[in-house]
Amino acid sequence: MIVNASALGMRFGAEDIFENVSFTINRGDRTALVGVNGAGKTTLLKILMGELDPASGDFHVSGGVRIVHLPQQMSRFPDGPLLDPVCREAGEAARALEQMRMIHADLENTDDSGRQKQLLDKLSSAHDIADSTDAFNIGSRAEKVLSGLGFTVDDFSKPMEDFSGGWRMRGQLASLLLSDPDLLLLDEPTNHLDLEARIWLEEYLRKFKGAVWVISHDPGFLDRVVSRVFELEFGELSSYTGNYSFYELKKREDISRREKQAKHQTEQIERITRFIKRFKATESKRFQVRSREKMLEKIEVIQTHRNPGHMRLRFPDPPRSGKVVARLEDVSKRYDRPVFNDVNLEVIRGERIGIVGKNGEGKSTLSRILAGVENPTAGSLVIGSGVASGFYTQEVDQNLDPGLSLLEQLAIISPSSSDKELRSILGGFLFTGDDVFKKTGILSGGEKSRLALARILLSPVNFLILDEPTNHLDIFSRNVLSEALEKYPGTLVLISHDEQLLSNLVEKVYEVQNGGINLFDGSFDYYLRKKQERIRRMFESAKSVSTSGKSPREAERERKRREAEQRKALYASQKKIRTSINRIERKLLPLEEKREELEGLLQDPEIISDSTRLVNLQKEHAYVCQEIQDYEKMWDELASEMDT
Repeated sequence: MIVNASALGMRFGAEDIFENVSFTINRGDRTALVGVNGAGKTTLLKILMGELDPASGDFHVSGGVRIVHLPQQMSRFPDGPLLDPVCREAGEAARALEQMRMIHADLENTDDSGRQKQLLDKLSSAHDIADSTDAFNIGSRAEKVLSGLGFTVDDFSKPMEDFSGGWRMRGQLASLLLSDPDLLLLDEPTNHLDLEARIWLEEYLRKFKGAVWVISHDPGFLDRVVSRVFELEFGELSSYTGNYSFYELKKREDISRREKQAKHQTEQIERITRFIKRFKATESKRFQVRSREKMLEKIEVIQTHRNPGHMRLRFPDPPRSGKVVARLEDVSKRYDRPVFNDVNLEVIRGERIGIVGKNGEGKSTLSRILAGVENPTAGSLVIGSGVASGFYTQEVDQNLDPGLSLLEQLAIISPSSSDKELRSILGGFLFTGDDVFKKTGILSGGEKSRLALARILLSPVNFLILDEPTNHLDIFSRNVLSEALEKYPGTLVLISHDEQLLSNLVEKVYEVQNGGINLFDGSFDYYLRKKQERIRRMFESAKSVSTSGKSPREAERERKRREAEQRKALYASQKKIRTSINRIERKLLPLEEKREELEGLLQDPEIISDSTRLVNLQKEHAYVCQEIQDYEKMWDELASEMDT
């Protein structure tokens, strides 16, 4: 047992945060801590970290136990080349190496034999600690962890201060994992991770020998990592054995049971209250009235559940667009380096496309080009007829003036709407009362995300481009957004690391990788399984790679060389097939337009009344449909050949 807590209570002033909270933490536990905002999750973590003392109860941490914490917001982390501070902050292993270095320095500066003996004893102890924590391999271990979290070999020597906040957070996470703690406390660890790094972290945590407590708004991550859920609600801690999906199922059952009990209790209270009112002035009923008054005083009101407040979100019906919504033709983009080259992508009306890939590969850049807010360096964007675009960017601050109020932000988009109409829309996004007069600059990340979504809803759009729309949203708001997007009748392009959202919504997956964009043949769930299998194989082969005599950097260079050779061979073999596919697609487009034109004519009452012309048009329509069918069959055969 690592931690034992019994009957913990915590209050701030006169307000009770929780009371009578008891739990144990054992090595190997995988626990999610859930609850609405204000339930006391952060307070409980601070008690675990020793930053707060409970107001009541007993709290015991076993001797020698190491507890580390990854906060939701970036804490202070040393500067310097990435690999150096990550190794220096890696807990007991790093401290043992530093102690050995200092002892060696002291030995060089003393001739006193007694002092030398003391230092040698200390050196032996420090060496034992370094050996037990694998400190002598800290550099190669750090490289593996950093690579798993998405850093490249070239990143290892870059100054820490050159990385963005999200990447610095990954560096801090790497040092925590390297410290090999007994208890790892993670607060929203996936916020700054792309899908591949998230899958790597899941696999790492599955093999981690210590205990893990995690706070997260990512149901998919929790489902695959945790085997127990603690929920803080009404000041009490409830335990559910199972993953997050099991917790949700049991929670719904608990709510249903409590609501029935609460309804029965309310009816009982109403009956007692009616009796008291009816006979309060009747002397012969005085003792019965008093008895019922005491009964009311003893009744503890059954609480059902806390309703955190849900967004009300429904996208307005959009106008119909042309068949081809958007087309990228030989698009390239570069800043100080190339981002991607010669991208060709066509978005067809009604498609629901997911775009995935590692951070920094160009997903957001691609979304800005599709939305028309950024121009490509080369190539062109063609927008179809009747297309009205709506764009949500993960950098929500870019589209929001911090000096304007929430009401003014919406009025800019829809100046003809009344304040009442705008307030109604804001109310659907949980902005009520005087909230609408708040300046945008003081809003939290989640509030800014909700405001940006509200702005999109003001004008009906038939082409929706969403770049990480669930960042900063809690689980409840994510579910509401997902349900609304499932009913959205327009064309959707979704750039996201939120696997549940992608799994629920997209029917086609493009992966941005190595300067290109590739269609992934299969559903998102299939894509995810393939990624998980690849990362598991990487973990399994890590030992054989380390014993082959090659360093991680050499292994990385070898891998890149092999991949480059494979890409070159693949491109050469597919070039001829790709040419044939492009030729077929050029023939299909006018045929499909002709089919649409004929189908429109065949519904014209004037043509229907002219039997001769109707028969001729029907024959032409059948001929065109047969040609389309033949070309599509050829396209499928060529596509299968390319996949093979």
